Amino acid sequence: MSSTKPSRESNSLMSGDTFNIVLLGLTGTGKSASGNTILTAMDPHLKPKQLFESRPSSIPVTTKCQFQMIRSLYGRRVRVVDTPDILNDEINDQVQVEECKKYCQPGHYVVLLVIQMGRFTEGEKGILERLEMKLGCRIRKNTIVLLTHGEKAKDNVQSFIDERSHLRSIIGECGNRCHVFKNNSKNPKQVKKLFKKIPDYETIFPEFTEKRSCTGCGFV
Repeated sequence: MSSTKPSRESNSLMSGDTFNIVLLGLTGTGKSASGNTILTAMDPHLKPKQLFESRPSSIPVTTKCQFQMIRSLYGRRVRVVDTPDILNDEINDQVQVEECKKYCQPGHYVVLLVIQMGRFTEGEKGILERLEMKLGCRIRKNTIVLLTHGEKAKDNVQSFIDERSHLRSIIGECGNRCHVFKNNSKNPKQVKKLFKKIPDYETIFPEFTEKRSCTGCGFV
């Protein structure tokens, strides 16, 4: 297997052997940081220019769709897609909405709906339905709710979910697929566990097995 190398080179967008990991969510939830967590799990030696820009900010840092390619991961090419907050009225750019749609082709994508632990806001109530209306497709069957900043969780994660009925409802609508990232952790196992929650992951990644490592990446 070839080594895992992220790149910004523009491969055919609709290439059938490329699987898209699309990060969606509101501004400031940790979409870019989560994309970087995935990328550095593939290759811990990546340079900053090979990662998404990520920093605390009260205004959107990501205003356009961006992607990094992983050339070979368990038999598939993978594209990690960082997106702007397409529900933000200040961004409200139909071009970016159309760009997001391109990456959500049946059978070739998973959406990571990024929500920050400890900061589940009013704006995130009904977020799944609003995203589906914006994108014009039913993404929930291919969505995993990704809770970020898990290292800051004071209580049990399940308790955090149970105490927030709207969050619990969103997770239920996504087939109870939920994962927690500790974005300051360098342990690639949290990313491997995320991949195992992708619907039909064994079909999508034919070389993925529990005991097999990924040549060239940080998975063990």
